[in-house]
Amino acid sequence: MIRTEGEVIRNAQGELMMQATCQTQCKSCGVQKVCGGSRRSLMLSLDEEQQMRFEEGQRLHVDVAEEELLRVTLLAYTLPCLLLIGLALAASPFGDLATALGGALGLALGVCLSSLLARRRPPQVFLSPFTEQPHDSHC
Repeated sequence: MIRTEGEVIRNAQGELMMQATCQTQCKSCGVQKVCGGSRRSLMLSLDEEQQMRFEEGQRLHVDVAEEELLRVTLLAYTLPCLLLIGLALAASPFGDLATALGGALGLALGVCLSSLLARRRPPQVFLSPFTEQPHDSHC
């Protein structure tokens, strides 16, 4: 399990949401400008049962299984790349312009398809109340 922390907040519509806390690793990551991880941008909608369980301002542990993260990553990156290459190769006998257009079409189709598949089966995220770890006084 990959674990991070978050806080329950209320959005403009009055619904409770969970906002992930930035990881310290985000500050040293090379792709932070692309993913936006250092800007505390991850927002997660809470379903009705979770809205009854948690209160505004409550801190939560957010757990994601490694398998789920791998599945979503492969879906987001591999499918568009494979379609880009596949359609570019299929269009290559028709010239350079057709190859470029085939690649662009494959990329767009891959992004749309992976987005559709991710919405149909979003990653499983497990939320639990944050508990402070007791400090050992025998240090």
